[in-house]
Amino acid sequence: MSIKTLAFITAITLSFAACVNTKEKLKSEIKEKEDALFAEKDHSINPNKARDVITLYRYYAEKFPEDTISADYLFKAGDVSSGINAFQNALEFFHIVSEKYPNSSRAGYALFLQGFINENTLGDTASARKYYEEFIKRYPKHEMTESAEFSLQHLGKSAEDVVKEVTHEQDTLSITSTQ
Repeated sequence: MSIKTLAFITAITLSFAACVNTKEKLKSEIKEKEDALFAEKDHSINPNKARDVITLYRYYAEKFPEDTISADYLFKAGDVSSGINAFQNALEFFHIVSEKYPNSSRAGYALFLQGFINENTLGDTASARKYYEEFIKRYPKHEMTESAEFSLQHLGKSAEDVVKEVTHEQDTLSITSTQ
């Protein structure tokens, strides 16, 4: 084996080892930040700690996009963003998960949550409809499909109107079943 070949193999090996080391360091740092974020006794989320962990989630996913945990980290970034009322950021993270990682176990939830946030937080029923319909089309057997269908049925209605409607439907069913 020539010196050039040996030097090349050594460089590749060291590069790979550095990459694995960086990956593991980042995972460890993320775990520490998560532990600190969720350690609050009153279960509140400290916005500064939240931003720190969100930054690490995003950085990891950008640095290691092919790693399967990247989809989980981006989903968590969306979840934590929602927790600190950064809903546009949450939508961005959920969009990345649903589009860039469509085979992830989180993709369906990410798509559903885009509809949910648009409907319940931003009041954008047109966008909510688009996301719910896309969710039902892509994931007809998903555990959230029934919720998406319910949301579509009641889109734009107040919570009070939905409760009245559901109560009326239940009353009608109980009357019909007793006859």
